[in-house]
Amino acid sequence: MLTFLIIAAVVYFLIVVPVGKLIEYSDRRKAATMRTCPECLSEIPIGARRCMYCTADVSPAAGGATTV
Repeated sequence: MLTFLIIAAVVYFLIVVPVGKLIEYSDRRKAATMRTCPECLSEIPIGARRCMYCTADVSPAAGGATTV
């Protein structure tokens, strides 16, 4: 039982925690490049002037701020 707990702890700290941090990092980068369309609420690039799904005119985000 003790061996199992030690192996489980090693697997958790060497595999699960780093993968979780990588996923969090990739989500944070995605949030900085995407925003939502005010008409259809789809994810569009932050600098888009027209939504690629509903073709509504949208103003580019000022200063790189996200609205996700």
